Amino acid sequence: MPNLNFDGNAVVEELLTDQQQAEHVKSWVRQNGIFLVTVLTLGLGGQFGWSQWRHYQERQAEEASELYETFLQSARANQLEQAEAGMARLATDYGSSPYADHGRLAMARLYLDQGKPEPAAEALQTVVGTGVTPEIRNIARLRLARLLIYQEKYDEALKTVGDSGSRAFSPAFHDVRGDVYYAMGKLPEARSEYEQALNGDNSAKVIEGTYVQAKLDDIGGATADLATLPAAPSPAP
Repeated sequence: MPNLNFDGNAVVEELLTDQQQAEHVKSWVRQNGIFLVTVLTLGLGGQFGWSQWRHYQERQAEEASELYETFLQSARANQLEQAEAGMARLATDYGSSPYADHGRLAMARLYLDQGKPEPAAEALQTVVGTGVTPEIRNIARLRLARLLIYQEKYDEALKTVGDSGSRAFSPAFHDVRGDVYYAMGKLPEARSEYEQALNGDNSAKVIEGTYVQAKLDDIGGATADLATLPAAPSPAP
């Protein structure tokens, strides 16, 4: 049987390393500023002229970056209280920037490392609901679905990864749906999802093909053949 690694440390798969995440956030801030504010909102005749606004924006970006880096250091060191305090400041001061989103992703991993799946799920659900970009919301959905598999909340997991709304993320969503079906004992459905994951246009970019292929091979047989297999026994209450 495939080794799906449903343990506390492997539930949250990283699509980006911490360093890649930090650079991604900084790049977004450079392009968009801490807050997406139009010239009309600023009011060029108000107390801030354009040059003053740019200076203020740059200072805010530097402060946010420093706070985020300090927060990441606490999270990497498994310092839960310090990380929670840093996350609270990110949410309060920079809640409409990707710093808060990536901070919550890091908090979810930290909570899982410390055996706290419920607050991890809450952090991921927040990103799913309020993430700044569709990409970060989809990453949170994938991680939340894996956490729900770990918690044996299979129906919720399937709803979470029902449709990515993105061709780029479609293979990853098929892969996770395959994991849900496998955990439910529905092997034909699992195989179909793994096959679709591998056949996606962007598969090589968003999934580890060799790992998905290994899961597919471990199930064995064609999709049609699997339909004749007896259903897996229901777990004991």
